[in-house]
Amino acid sequence: MNTRWALSAFIIVSFLTSCAEKPGIPPTLTPAPTATATFTPTPTSTATPISTSMEKKPLTLVFYGDSALKVGEVGREGVGFSFVDYLGPHLDPDYTLITANYGGKNAKWAAENIDQTVLSFNPDIVTLEWGFDDLLECGGIFDRATNLLLQDQLDALIKEHIKYLKLQIDALLDRGIAVFVVTPLPTNGDLPWDHLGPNNEEVWELDYRCKYNIGVEQLTEAQRQLVRQYASAQKPVYLVDAWQIYMDHPNSEKMYMDIMHPASHGAELIAEGWLQAFKDSQIH
Repeated sequence: MNTRWALSAFIIVSFLTSCAEKPGIPPTLTPAPTATATFTPTPTSTATPISTSMEKKPLTLVFYGDSALKVGEVGREGVGFSFVDYLGPHLDPDYTLITANYGGKNAKWAAENIDQTVLSFNPDIVTLEWGFDDLLECGGIFDRATNLLLQDQLDALIKEHIKYLKLQIDALLDRGIAVFVVTPLPTNGDLPWDHLGPNNEEVWELDYRCKYNIGVEQLTEAQRQLVRQYASAQKPVYLVDAWQIYMDHPNSEKMYMDIMHPASHGAELIAEGWLQAFKDSQIH
């Protein structure tokens, strides 16, 4: 969604307005209770690790995704929370970590621009985090009048997403680059509908919402199936199931900073999931 990562006046406007493409990300929908759960490692691929020759040199890791990876655009510092910020202390200090975040973009855009946004860094490992924006908000998969899910439209959008996610993965594998796929987060409550105001600004309808997680969950399952296909072919593609991490921590505080972007504890838990997948991959 081209505007998601720019939070509305209902939430921490002073924190995010400088990084948004358009104003209007809706506010937090539920308060964050006390943390009670413990981290459960996310399922990962059993694919064969990439060559040992790569392991003998410091690795370059690129993290490529939308505003769920980090709110805002490349080059904007100190905006929002990113799980990448929690990885450094747990990795070899000689590794290079590059966050390539493009708020509001989708998997199609990511595939079409991968040469300059990712491959130009000559990475050894690339993490992909796309999907939430591919469903085009409530209007993409729900009927406006009835607020009922349009399954055919959802299926078509998921199919397109997987097509372009696969194009990215194949382009990376062709160059001997290992891939980690991070699933989307569930929304923090139902997603408000939105429309354009008189000045072409986005207006969130806080009293009219859709159950957007129905679509996000189905897209997430399609991503899991894709990773399993690569794993069965012994390809170095690994899953970090951020959706499941969030579902396992419904009562934890600081999981969200708004409707769909991770706050500090949520980002830390995703980092733990990524580190577990990295450890299981034996790419180190």
